[in-house]
Amino acid sequence: MSNLKKQVPPAKSFISGIRSIGYTFSTSVADIIDNSITAKADIISIFSNPLEKPYFAILDNGLGMTYKELENAMVFGSDRTSKIDDEHELGRFGLGLKTASLAQCRKMIVIGKNNSEVTGMFYDLDIIEEKNEWLMGVLSDEELKEVPHFENLLEYETGVLVVWQEFDKLDSLSSNFVKSFREAVASAKKHVELVFHNFYNTVNIFFDGARIEKRDPFLLDSAPRQQTGRTTCIKIDNSIIKVTPYTLPFANTLTREEKELLGNVSIYDEQGFYIYRNNRLINWGSWLHMNVRSELAKLARVKVEIPSSLDIEWSLDVKKSMAQIPDKIKDQIKAALKDSVSRSKKTIRFKGVQEDKYNLKIWNRTKLRDNKVKYELNKENPLYLILVERIDDEAKKYLNLLIDQIETGLPKYRVQIDVDDGIEVVNDSDIKSKNEIIEQLVEILKNIPETKRKSVLSIMLGIDIYKSVADCKDEILERLNDK
Repeated sequence: MSNLKKQVPPAKSFISGIRSIGYTFSTSVADIIDNSITAKADIISIFSNPLEKPYFAILDNGLGMTYKELENAMVFGSDRTSKIDDEHELGRFGLGLKTASLAQCRKMIVIGKNNSEVTGMFYDLDIIEEKNEWLMGVLSDEELKEVPHFENLLEYETGVLVVWQEFDKLDSLSSNFVKSFREAVASAKKHVELVFHNFYNTVNIFFDGARIEKRDPFLLDSAPRQQTGRTTCIKIDNSIIKVTPYTLPFANTLTREEKELLGNVSIYDEQGFYIYRNNRLINWGSWLHMNVRSELAKLARVKVEIPSSLDIEWSLDVKKSMAQIPDKIKDQIKAALKDSVSRSKKTIRFKGVQEDKYNLKIWNRTKLRDNKVKYELNKENPLYLILVERIDDEAKKYLNLLIDQIETGLPKYRVQIDVDDGIEVVNDSDIKSKNEIIEQLVEILKNIPETKRKSVLSIMLGIDIYKSVADCKDEILERLNDK
């Protein structure tokens, strides 16, 4: 039998390795919040201060920890034998608290309160690297009082306070630490709003006193404009995966409130699978090699709900931010994917036909060779005809030069990007009052021969800007006669 020898990895090199796992500031914050929600906290308060002695603190009113529990929690790969897989367990390897924290700072402090018992422990990388040993500090009563927001923890019967200090990575990468720190916190807030959106009604999360915004990546309250497909249940061993396809409303019809629920993000970039583990969003905005991102699929979203019992099958990483769809269920998931993408294509194509119909009288669309198309201003427009009749040849030359500039300078790429990003193009929203529009039409028709006025008016009422008074044809003609 082989001899077995105990090996303890050098603390200095090992700590360098775990700091490079790939956490961002945002994913680190989310990992700490996982622990708070697992501990049944319903209030999670985040405090940040980039000035003087910068710190970032996360406080919860969860179950708290005794001295023994905190000591175990501070071990890398802490003992999780008492943990069971259920819908409330958001932890994974017993590494998150330490790896997420030390990925962002050189000193982390954790204080647990369990009724009258208050215990604080810390890791300081300066000490660990100097001694090259796994040395954990225990805070004295006096040191506890110096920790930022310790007094807020004392207001709860039970709870945990996690504090980060000495942000060496952020400091070394930024030219302005205060600005970069604030940007990192703002980005973390947006990340937390989406990742924990399913907990909004049960857990109150605050960033520097302000509660996070509500998010809904599927716009569930926007039916029937939003479409929800049939949920498919896929069984693996004794666990169930739920797959539901969704299709958002057409981007240009989104209200301000709907855009806020989406987080004011790019509709195009956020298409794809939304994978949830125990109700917590872990991956989104990607088709995970099962579909190609496209303009016609930009409204498609497929929700995939997995239990923590399938972490191995889904290759869930330490950060709980990446997962892979198991090969054996890809065919079953494809049906939901096709449903969502198909609905997205229909929604976008239908809207495009309607838009082309309304704009026909302003722009002429001419198909050319080699799959090309050209848009030109419609010179049969009554306004253009009136104008060219009233100006001399020199003025006509400059008018047509202006039209040529407009046609060649058509901002087709910029408009497309705005549409992809779900930004509303409001050229047609600066609408005058009904009376002003009627008066404008009357002014135009005054310059049209009387025998042609009715036919010209019918054409004009088909143009976007005048559609709102299409039912006022008789009133317009009456006003014209009064002139």
